[in-house]
Amino acid sequence: MLLASIDARSEDELLWLLRYKTRRKIILAIGDAGKINATALRDSLKISTGSLYYNLRQLRRFVTQDNDRNYILTEEGLKVYKVLKEKGTISSSDLISEKPQGIFMKILQGIFFPLWLYSPLYERIGVTILLPTLSFILSSTLLIYSRRRTFLLHFYETAPNPLEIIGSYLLNVFILYGLITILSILFSGTLFRRSEGESLADRVRLVALASVQDELKFLLSLFVALLPLMFYPAILSVDKLFHLSIIPPKGTPLYYQVRDALLIIAQGISLPFLTALTAYGRRLSGTVAALVILILFFISYIFYQMLTIGAIT
Repeated sequence: MLLASIDARSEDELLWLLRYKTRRKIILAIGDAGKINATALRDSLKISTGSLYYNLRQLRRFVTQDNDRNYILTEEGLKVYKVLKEKGTISSSDLISEKPQGIFMKILQGIFFPLWLYSPLYERIGVTILLPTLSFILSSTLLIYSRRRTFLLHFYETAPNPLEIIGSYLLNVFILYGLITILSILFSGTLFRRSEGESLADRVRLVALASVQDELKFLLSLFVALLPLMFYPAILSVDKLFHLSIIPPKGTPLYYQVRDALLIIAQGISLPFLTALTAYGRRLSGTVAALVILILFFISYIFYQMLTIGAIT
């Protein structure tokens, strides 16, 4: 049988892949064509560019590119393709029923799971450099003007020292990068899978640390993913610049209520962007990526409470 020619690790991944209709179609389309470029593949499948690149990254064990950047199947990908052509599926019990998405659901998915943002960040070198740079400049400006520094997903008032604020922001991005990477590896389940001839490093590289280029792209994309979090210092800056009195006087009960409400809104906006980046860049399902970011938020909240209580006492 064809399945017998695929090792245990690949067979498990094949079962996982077959739960997703788009990925089955990608394998079949590339296998039928032999080689195909991204535009033709996207048009033939009638999916968005973001969805295409996200699923291609999920399939990187089975799909690669030739020197002309056409997509082709790897040796294991060809085995998967033959299974799909011969059987179509493994068994109905392994598949999750898929219902066609309406326009409204597609819009909601684009808002709450914005994969469309990260495909150009990963695939176009100009966007990879320009967008994170602009995000860094805007975020730094808002933090300096509002006199805020960041730690994880929370803000703290600080002295008006631009170098200290910028340094704190950059350090925070690196800390977030490290935490997201560690949590992604842990919750992906790769550490607990065993396959003959596959080392721990090989399993880790299925999620992260596969190449310096990919890690740099993920790190730069974090500046963009964190930009919605700057809604909070943006409101503070606008209030300070135009004397709008949006923020009540400091020390009053209403001040803390408004401050916390604005912070929650900023965090709520940023969480989908961080989740989508984690799914895209760390080769995780949306559910696992959301779990990673929620745990990250919980860690941030714990540190925020500890530092706040420590400042009061």
